[in-house]
Amino acid sequence: MNLHKKLFCTAGIALLLGGTNLFAVEKSAVEIVNKAYQQIGSMDKYAFDAVVMDDVLDKDGVVVERFRQEVSVKVDRPGKLRVDTKGDIKNRSSYINEGIFTMIDHGHGYYGQLETPKTIDGTLDLIFELYGIRAPLALLIYSDMGKRVKFKRSKYFGTVDVAGVECDYVAFKSRVREVHVWITTGDTPQIINYSIIDTTVEGNPRINTSISWNSNPKISDSDFIFKAPKGATQISVDVAN
Repeated sequence: MNLHKKLFCTAGIALLLGGTNLFAVEKSAVEIVNKAYQQIGSMDKYAFDAVVMDDVLDKDGVVVERFRQEVSVKVDRPGKLRVDTKGDIKNRSSYINEGIFTMIDHGHGYYGQLETPKTIDGTLDLIFELYGIRAPLALLIYSDMGKRVKFKRSKYFGTVDVAGVECDYVAFKSRVREVHVWITTGDTPQIINYSIIDTTVEGNPRINTSISWNSNPKISDSDFIFKAPKGATQISVDVAN
């Protein structure tokens, strides 16, 4: 059983038990994930790669369609971010460079730019709230994610093996979603897998994400400078309705 299928099955079992006392509040789950968020917030420069699997399910919870995206992320706090995404749904790059946000669709050759706050956090808030951009990797980018996430119920499942790595397995539940997170144990915890499950839609569609952290990233200022490719066309960016 490959890693994605293993995580899919684990999260599915948790859903089946969601009506029991599985999600009784436990302080340990909150402490574990907050420590991981603090670790992310403490890093000035870092990089990671991710595989994002967006599953479409039928009413019985069976996967009827699956979309794969490979994502490369570089962060240079406080104001520089680059995200390159390629896969079944999109082929695009996004840049945040101290007050300028740029997104280019490589398939169509269109790009748009916006003036934004000079920080990564402020820019993400703006583009999410005003432009309706969806970004499941944001929880690995915000510097203060622990303050942003609010869940009513949580559960610590103990330690599990994920591809040979010992991880704490925790889950959180709100009115509209469940989030299952696998975090490496030790003094410098890292989130290496998580599943976001939409509980408001029949079949409970989910996004499964696997992360590979770069322990020695090569990051330079030039990584965050956008240069429009030959033939690319700039378009306006409209506020979401």
